[in-house]
Amino acid sequence: VLETVKTPMFRKDGQLVGVLGVGRDITERRRAEEERERLMSAIEQSSETIVITDAAGTILYANPAFERITGYSRDEAVGRNPRILKSGRHDENFYREMWDVLSAGKTWQGQIVNRRKDGNVFTEAATISPVFDFSGSIVNYVAVKRDITENIRIEEEKDRLEDQYRQAQKVE
Repeated sequence: VLETVKTPMFRKDGQLVGVLGVGRDITERRRAEEERERLMSAIEQSSETIVITDAAGTILYANPAFERITGYSRDEAVGRNPRILKSGRHDENFYREMWDVLSAGKTWQGQIVNRRKDGNVFTEAATISPVFDFSGSIVNYVAVKRDITENIRIEEEKDRLEDQYRQAQKVE
């Protein structure tokens, strides 16, 4: 792909003497823009919650799945800390250990019980990864999370029914 800029050239008396043209190959830039658009489209359409924070933990971006699952709009979330979701179900040690892993430049994986805007709690399977700049400094964190509340409820119900079945067998 060629980008061109053309400028007319005039003599001092105003007569056109030519056109100066400069061309630049922008194929790589166009390819990079298309790739960025594809990635953004995938993130926007993902059913997983995707949140990007700065190095201090301030939310810079949240995808539509975040809005749907948490009840917070992007406008309400951007500029705030993910603590807005804190449910009170984890102690400070839980969060300290998470941040110890992340600030060491490693990926943290686990389950987090969070609170929606409406006050209801939900459980997420989360992977939070640091993002590094060219010098190796952490500049962002990206969290990819999936609401597993229903899966947990189904497992608990299954366990309860299995216990009832075992108890019934013992009675027989």
